Amino acid sequence: MDWHDSATYQTVSFTLTPSRHFSGRSFKRATTLWGSWVVQSADMNLYFSGDSGYFDEFVEIGKRYGPFDFAFVENGAYNLNWTQIHMMPEESVQAAIDLQAKVFFPVHWGRYDLSSHTWAEPVTRAKAEADTRGVTMATPLIGEVFTLEDFPVAEWWLSVK
Repeated sequence: MDWHDSATYQTVSFTLTPSRHFSGRSFKRATTLWGSWVVQSADMNLYFSGDSGYFDEFVEIGKRYGPFDFAFVENGAYNLNWTQIHMMPEESVQAAIDLQAKVFFPVHWGRYDLSSHTWAEPVTRAKAEADTRGVTMATPLIGEVFTLEDFPVAEWWLSVK
């Protein structure tokens, strides 16, 4: 697929949209596109960022495909040297705003420790920024099953030692 190409499975549409990263996990890079996804059905519009640095294309994706019911946006494994390929938590919240997301769902944090920040720093910083900016943020426990109509918002990571 190329960016903005779509495919449909039954009644669900999948559209490949741009992200800001690189492709390849081997010695040969830039042999495939990197991307994010818009997943649309008759009653739900979702966005999944994949790995991405913050960039202006989030505004364009929001205008073209939004507003989104949920935006699953990368938030973790960042540092100042990786800003082209991974967002800082405050940028993740800005991406959700740009995408016109009703609910911001931070992903890509808490499972693996890939950077020098502490384990809870990504979600703590994202939550503080979301609260400041008036953004609704979903915060399920890792592995928690929930519905998109009734999602968790508790700050459970504050009690993890």
